[in-house]
Amino acid sequence: MKDNQNQELKKALTPLHLWAIGVGIVISGNYFGWNFGLAESGYVGMLIAVGFMAIMYTFMTFGISELSTALPYAGGPYSFARRAMGPFVGFITGIGVILQYMIAAPVVVIGIGAYINFLFPSISPVLAAAFMYIFFMVIHIIGVKEYATLETVLVVIALGLLVLMYFVGLPQVDTSRLFGDGETSLIPGGFTGIWASLPFAMWLFLAIEMLPMLSEECRDPKKDMPKGILSGITTLVIISVLTTTVAIGLGGIEMMSTASDPLPMAVAAVFGETYWLAQVLATIGLVGLIASFSGVILAYSRQVFALSRAGYLPSFLSKLHKTRKTPVAAIIIPGVIGFVLVNLFNPDDLILISTFGALVSYITMNLSVLILRKKEPNLARPYKTPLYPVAPIVSLILAVVALFASFFANITFFFICLATFGAAVVYYFVWARHNINTDAPEERFSQKQIEIEETAGING
Repeated sequence: MKDNQNQELKKALTPLHLWAIGVGIVISGNYFGWNFGLAESGYVGMLIAVGFMAIMYTFMTFGISELSTALPYAGGPYSFARRAMGPFVGFITGIGVILQYMIAAPVVVIGIGAYINFLFPSISPVLAAAFMYIFFMVIHIIGVKEYATLETVLVVIALGLLVLMYFVGLPQVDTSRLFGDGETSLIPGGFTGIWASLPFAMWLFLAIEMLPMLSEECRDPKKDMPKGILSGITTLVIISVLTTTVAIGLGGIEMMSTASDPLPMAVAAVFGETYWLAQVLATIGLVGLIASFSGVILAYSRQVFALSRAGYLPSFLSKLHKTRKTPVAAIIIPGVIGFVLVNLFNPDDLILISTFGALVSYITMNLSVLILRKKEPNLARPYKTPLYPVAPIVSLILAVVALFASFFANITFFFICLATFGAAVVYYFVWARHNINTDAPEERFSQKQIEIEETAGING
């Protein structure tokens, strides 16, 4: 048993902070990434894919709002799966989460480099990426409240800029760019095209589910966490439809499907590259990408911290700064790995790896909602899932469908993802399961439940 007295995170977050972090970590998906699925799906197919993913994420947020109030620990997805299905599934869920966010960071920072290059062609995207990694790792080491305050400002600016694009762009939307001229297929790739575009549609919502990992840093997680999660997903559903419609309606499918800076390019296609909004989107549009990038660092660091504190990962990864109470190694080491990936892979391929890891955790989180309702019906649940059991079941089915969409998008990376989880399974049975810290919060309460069940079985 290890001493966890000095492994408690600082409580500082309010519902406004949670909303800002939730929207902020996702909002870059509006500025970059979603458009890579357009070649196969077209506008109509992409809108259908966005609709399916909006349902999946909305229903999943109902469930994780319940779980985060019942199990308010930094482990988030890992702790939910650990409680419901045991340490092995908990560990695999945690690996999926780490893979999701550690890979998402280089995807977003590549987008930042592209936007900077749009404005200043002489600036190296790699240099910009290095600066962003260093700057925001320092911010996160300083403290979560300081980060949350900065994030709130960034999100308000990024959302305001999107709204400005909607007002300017909607009157100029050309329906022929959305629906074609009547001679081309509305969905070029048919059903397969929609399926293949699901991982890219996910990019408009991916990461809202990280908020439960901040439960230990909330002032009142049982009340504040559902408010932050549900207000965040509502905001994201609305802007996802508006962004895709306006951007494609201005720039067209062919241009948008390959653009690394789709929003300024969409505006420039109609108004010209020197038009003020194109320049503003390229300049202030960086704010949305930066907001997501900083949020992604927060997410991977908390999951690494939780798994390390519980003994699944080496203990040095859960060491906290003496005064700031932030997980320094969990912030820096995955960041270094992410920076290396910036120089090795294309962003559309990295998106497939990130979404694959995310979907593994989505499947286990939805299962956790269902299993814990049966396994622990008396568990205190300050917030309960609406539309239960329909919501978690529908979200679960859509997550399974989306998991295999990457098979159609890039079979090579589909098998790379499988191999990564295969290596994680070997690591668990060789090392991790022998080093579990039963005094970590997620493990301590899970172990207590096991003991209660065993006692009840003996008495029965």
